[in-house]
Formats: sequence, structure tokens, C-alpha cells
Amino acid sequence: MKVIGIVGSPRKNGNTNTLVQQVLEGAVETGAETRTFLLNEMKYSGCQACDYCKSHEKCKLEDDLAELFEELAEADGVIFGAPIYFGQFSGQMKLFLDRCYSLVNPDLSTRLPCGKKAIIVVAQGMSDSAAYNGVYEEFGGQISRFMGMDVKNTLVVAGYHTPGEVKNDAELMKKAKDAGLNLSK
Repeated sequence: MKVIGIVGSPRKNGNTNTLVQQVLEGAVETGAETRTFLLNEMKYSGCQACDYCKSHEKCKLEDDLAELFEELAEADGVIFGAPIYFGQFSGQMKLFLDRCYSLVNPDLSTRLPCGKKAIIVVAQGMSDSAAYNGVYEEFGGQISRFMGMDVKNTLVVAGYHTPGEVKNDAELMKKAKDAGLNLSK
């Protein structure tokens, strides 16, 4: 099994990445090969709305997302991690998601092989974990509808502000690791 983590946080050692790594660690324990993509360290542009991808099999832009899209096509599981900034996913994740338009055929069916499993990891400073349910539900629907993925779990981490602070919550870290252990089920 091959599992990739896509982290849309600008904080390399922040709560989002910490939890994505914990989920990936659980997947490794089941024998999975893993790889992490830190969007903030990648060079890529937003969708140019040129529709090149609708008459060709890929996006016209040749940037760091080209390799990520290849890995995404090969992966059996994907961990999407993003913090909530100003009521939505971070700009890094939103820019990536817009480019995922190139993974969709003109009839809106997915170009990705079916059967992929996904976990969504979201970190937010607001302590009300239900405050942004609409964001998570919409994202899960997009993953299912446009990428053909089965969303196995959504981990919402609320009320943490300091980078890496989630490491002090043993129950949360276990929950994240268990998500990775159960990804293939």
C-alpha cells in the first residue's frame, strides 16, 4: 500500500503536519510506503482556467504539482491536512485544490484510479470543533465526487494555537495514529 500526505500548512512543525505525520506513522505500521508533500515548500501556480487539461491528460503547467499529481494517481491512500485560516482552508491547500481540476475529465468523472481511501486532517484555533463543519463536509464531498475517493475519517483538531501543541494530547495522537492503522480497512 502506498499512502501520501499532502500538508497545506505553512508551519512545517505545526499541528496539521504533526497530525498528518502521526496518521502516516499508523499507515507505516500496517506496511504502507509513505511520502509527504509540504505544499508551502513547493513551487506551483494556481489554475489558469485555460482548459488545456480537458483536451489533454494533464495540466499545462509544469511545476512541482506535476510530480504530486503522479504520486496521487499511484497512491492507495491520501491524507489531506490543512489548517483553517479565516474560516476556510489555508491558501496553500486552496491553490492545490483548484489545480486538482486537471484530475477531472470533461464530463466531471475522475481521471484517478478508483478505490483510493482518504483521511482529512484539519487544525483550527477556534475551540468549537463544529464551527467549520460546512468546510469539512464540502471538502469530503469534493474528494468523493471529483476524485472518486472513499473518505474514511475526518479528524478535526480544535483549540490549538501553538505549533506542535497537539503532541501533548496523547488521546488525540492515538486517534490520529489509529486513523492511519485503519486506513486500509
